[in-house]
Amino acid sequence: MSDWESQIKHLQKTLDEIKVEVKENRQDVIRLKQEMALGKGAVRTAIFIGSVLAAIYTFFKLMD
Repeated sequence: MSDWESQIKHLQKTLDEIKVEVKENRQDVIRLKQEMALGKGAVRTAIFIGSVLAAIYTFFKLMD
């Protein structure tokens, strides 16, 4: 086997490793997006519940 053939095989192996890592990174990004969406929903829910409780508290304070 000549030198250039061994270099090509080494390059192919390296490219295959890069493909695997890119695929893993893509999956990690998808998971992070899902976690971010879940976090945004939790924050919105907390703000909504806090607003409702503040409105009820204010209503009862005004009724006194």
